This record gives sequence, C-alpha cells and structure tokens, in this order.
Amino acid sequence: MPIPPPFTEQDLLDAAGDKSYGRGEGYLGAVANLTEEGPGYVTAAVYGNDTYTVVLEYGADGLTGDCDCPYGEQGYFCKHCVAVGLVFLRSTTAHPVEEAQAAAFDLRAYLASLDPHELVDLLDEAARSDPDLRRRLALRAARTDGGDGPDITSIREHLGRALRTYGYLDRRGAHVYAEAVADIAETLRELYEGGHHVAVMDLSGRALALIGTALDGIEDSDGGIPEEGEALAELHAEACAAASPDPAELADWLLAFQLANHSWPELAIRDYTEPLGETGITHYADRLRAVQEDRSRRDEHRWLIQHLREDLAKVRKDTDAQVEALADNLTHGYAYLRIAEVLTAADREAEALDWAERGFAEHPNESRLADYLTQRYSTAGQDADILRIRWEQFRNGPSVASYTQILEAARAIGSEDHYRAETLRLLRDAAGEKRTGTWAARVLIDVLLAEEHFDQAWKAADTFGANRDHWLRLAEACQTTRPAEAMRIYLKEAEALILKTGNDAYARAADLLVRARDISRASAREPEWHKHFAALRTEHHRKRNLTAQLTRCGLT
Repeated sequence: MPIPPPFTEQDLLDAAGDKSYGRGEGYLGAVANLTEEGPGYVTAAVYGNDTYTVVLEYGADGLTGDCDCPYGEQGYFCKHCVAVGLVFLRSTTAHPVEEAQAAAFDLRAYLASLDPHELVDLLDEAARSDPDLRRRLALRAARTDGGDGPDITSIREHLGRALRTYGYLDRRGAHVYAEAVADIAETLRELYEGGHHVAVMDLSGRALALIGTALDGIEDSDGGIPEEGEALAELHAEACAAASPDPAELADWLLAFQLANHSWPELAIRDYTEPLGETGITHYADRLRAVQEDRSRRDEHRWLIQHLREDLAKVRKDTDAQVEALADNLTHGYAYLRIAEVLTAADREAEALDWAERGFAEHPNESRLADYLTQRYSTAGQDADILRIRWEQFRNGPSVASYTQILEAARAIGSEDHYRAETLRLLRDAAGEKRTGTWAARVLIDVLLAEEHFDQAWKAADTFGANRDHWLRLAEACQTTRPAEAMRIYLKEAEALILKTGNDAYARAADLLVRARDISRASAREPEWHKHFAALRTEHHRKRNLTAQLTRCGLT
C-alpha cells in the first residue's frame, strides 16, 4: 500500500513564503542527486550561481530545510530548499514508496564487503576529484608511524599548501579553510601525544602565523576559523612547555608574532610563562622596551605596545608598571577607570580615588567613571559628593538615565524638587539653542514622557520639534486627552509607511489605522476617519498586498 508523502506543497509554501516558493519553482531542472538518506531525511545538489547542498528533514516538528547558499546560511528556507522539496514530492507521486520497501541502503556494510584492493581504487578515485579528501588522506599518511616515524617534512609541506591563501575567500571558502585548520590541529595533536613536542612546537607556530596572515583576506563572519584554530593556539603553548626551547628564542618569536598584529590569534605572554621562565620573561621585557623606545615602531604599534606592557606587568604582578602602561594613553576616560581599578585591587584606595577624580574632571561623559566614584562615595556615606558627580554628569551629557540618577542622589539629601526644576530648566534652555537644540529637545521629551507629564511633553514637541518616534509615543499617551491630534499623527505615519511598500510596512500601517479608527469611535470623529480611509483606499487600490492586510485587520 502506498505511503502518503510526508509533507505537502502547502508545507513548502508556509516554510518559504510566496517569494522564495515562486523562485523555487524555476529551479526544478537544477536539482541533482536527490537521495532519501533515510526516513525523514532528503539530500540533493542544486545548481545556481554555485553548486549548493540542500538537506530537508521532516518529522514531528514539521519540515525544515538547510542550504549552504548565502540566503540559506542566514537560517531561511530558501528557493533551493523549495526546488528539492517539489522534485521530491513529484518523484514520490510518480513512484510511490511501498510499505514493504527494503530498508535504506547500508553503505558501511557494502564497503566492509569489498576486497581491500577495490577499496583502495575507490578511495583513490574519490580523492582525485575531491581535494579536501586528498588532503585529509595525505595528512593521515604523513603522521602514520611506519617504523621510521611520522614524515614531518611532508606534514610541513601539506600545512603550507592548506593554510596559505592566494586571494580573497568568501564564506564558502572560509568553511573549507576552517576544515583544513581542524584537520591540521588533529594531526598535530596526534603528533604531540606521540611525543614529537619540538616538531609540534615548530609546526603549530607556522600554522598560527599562516592563519593570522590569511584571515585578513577571508570572509569569516561565522568565526569558524578561530573556533577551529583555538586548538592550535592551545597546542602551541603546551608544546613549548614540553619541548623546553631556548627562553630567549621563544621570547623573540612570541614578541615578533604579537607585533605582526594579526586579527587572530592573540597570543598572550601569560600562556608562556612556564617555558619562558624568569630568563625568557626578562629578555621579552628588554625587547619590548627597545620597541617602545624606537619611535618609528612605537608610533606604528602604540596601542599594541601598551597592551603588551600591561600584560607583562600582570604576569610580573607589578602594579606600578601596569599603571605606567595604562597612563601612556589618557585620551579617554576608561583608561583612568582601569588605573583606578588596578590600584583598588592592590589596596591603594587613596591613589585609586585620586585617579578616578582626575579622570572624571577630564572626561565627565564617562559614565563608568561616574559609577565608580559614586560607589566609592556611597560606601563612605558622602551623599553630597555623589550629587556633585551626578549633576556634573547630567550637565555634560543629559539623558533619561542621568536625570534619574541625579534625582536619586538629590532625594538622599532632601533636594529632589530643586534639582528636578533645575534639570528641566537646563534642558529647556539647551533645547532653545541652535547648537544643542535637537538632542536637548529629545531628552526633554523623553524625561517628560518618563515622568508622565504628557501635556508638558506635547508642548515641548510643539515648541522645539520632535522626531516620528516621539510623536507616535505622544499620540499613544494622549489618545484620550488629545484625540484629534493623536488620530492625525497615526494617519500621517500610516500613509508614510504605505509609500515605503512591503508587507512589513503594510502590517505596521494597518495597525496604526486600526488605532486611528478606535480613537475616532471613542471621540465621535468617525466621519473624519471614514473620509480619510476612503481616500487612502482609493489612492492605493492597486496594492493588493496592502488591501489584503487591511481586510485581515477588519478595515473595509
């Protein structure tokens, strides 16, 4: 008895949407190698701008599709998935599966039944047409101990071929590259476990350098390469500890690698303290100081040198050196905060507070410094100092958050009403100035809305101007107190959304029209609403998706 198809064309339409479904119908002739791997699992290749691999799965949770095209990799059920689904449905309709059909083909059992020579021929043929398979087999062969030990030279050559790039790699190329990194990490880990520590130290170091150089030309937005390469970075540090290299040579190598400024990996001296020892760390410090004193190199690597000096100071547990490194660049408030935190951790509280105060005087917009200072003053019960910090912070960077913080601080000393009036006066004055008007008006309206002073917020918007988000929030807040104005704001925004076109815009426009209709009913303004809505339907009657959306919302 024939088994009914596991999903329907409607299931495909629901999963993909109208646009992808329609495009998928044009790809039926591009589907190849359609295979039902087992119950609920179909694979195929689809030829488009590239050859894409599609996997469809169906079961209790419904139908899902996976495709390695750019749209599919974002998680969407793409046109290629639709094409595979349609071809599968039409093939099962023409040749229905019988209940008594034999079990899925057992590939492993078949391979186990072959003569070894036949297996060799099959693998050799497959490897000739699949470079990735050939690379994996070559690496396995090179690391196999056939009596003379692994072929380190061959592994080094394979490593160079696999990790050196010659031009830009897109996301698909990045996936292939990440697989090569994983294969090499596996090979080197096996060598390490076999006791070849010196070789692994050399090979993993080479691999990390090649990956770091290549990454600038690879579109690896998924982060697959660093994820696979993390094992190599860890292995290199382990191999150095086991191989006991010359400390000075290791220090030179590590600093040179760091100064190459790869986006990845970021090797840290703390991971090499054991093989470096005090001799290597001292040599590293001397070399780093020489780089710092070389003006041409210092200017080129200023931020990086500061970062390396800080890491070195942490390893040496030298608080003064860490502060000195951080103090090299005081152009931002966060540097002062870092210094204060380092000194606090060293129980040098007075120095920490002094640095934080100096930093806040220079950078009053640095909210993290303000938080640090208010926490310190709160512990000491210095409420007046907390209010001083919060007032300065608000004056230099008004926001709803800093407004709330200053009122909280003022409340602690009984001055809440005074500072509420002062903050609103400051905002109104700033909103009236050309240079500061726009942002000050936005903060003023936000503050008044947060405090539910809706009438004052509306007057501020009328006086100083407001953006569309503010007007919509004002309309929502004032539906009963200013129904005519609120309705007109909703209608105006709905028209603007309809002109953008697109189903999302239509859905938001319909929601606003519903709100406007409800206001008209509650305030006896239905004639005005009907007149506007009739004109809108007439003007946009050709937009079928809009008409359908309005009908779904009961707008007829």
